[in-house]
Amino acid sequence: MILLMSFLACNSNADAPNPTATPEQPTTPSAAPAPSADASSANAKSAALPNLKDGLSKEGCDNGPGVMGAASYFVGEITISDTGARGEEEWVLFANKKWAGHNGGDCTVRWSLSGSKIGTQACGRCDFGVSLTNQLDVTGSNCPKDLTKGETNQQIGYDIDLKDDGTVDVYFSKSGKRVGEGYHKDGTIRYVTDMSCRWF
Repeated sequence: MILLMSFLACNSNADAPNPTATPEQPTTPSAAPAPSADASSANAKSAALPNLKDGLSKEGCDNGPGVMGAASYFVGEITISDTGARGEEEWVLFANKKWAGHNGGDCTVRWSLSGSKIGTQACGRCDFGVSLTNQLDVTGSNCPKDLTKGETNQQIGYDIDLKDDGTVDVYFSKSGKRVGEGYHKDGTIRYVTDMSCRWF
């Protein structure tokens, strides 16, 4: 799900998406057009899936190689259609006590995703792959600006393994390493990575 410049992971999930910049401060959004019928349909489908940000642990990153840090997750949603693949991915940071005590705080960096459905690459058992380009959502992000500098217009590839029980596993298409897990329904996929700690 993208790589962090000034942080070091404290767990083995080093291949997980990691931004290199600081989240942009939100600006006043312009008026959005009324949602299309396709968008309304996609929203209805995704509403049936669990909110994977609910219940994420904020603890476990108070002691490490850095003084200030955060519990870090990537949470994404991708909708597959006949015309392509679209969605969004969020980098969710829960500030530890030391960062919160130095004017830090919980924040989110958001990217929109667009691309196409393709064949699988590294994951032989997966159902299909997606080739995506990310675009930083400035108005939807509220982390410090230096966390996400240059983290836009990047090429991302995932292999998708849909399970019969409605769950899904997501893998990096190049390395085959696991990105995260989640749920799928009617062409929409939601996934979340394991927690890692980021230090600075």
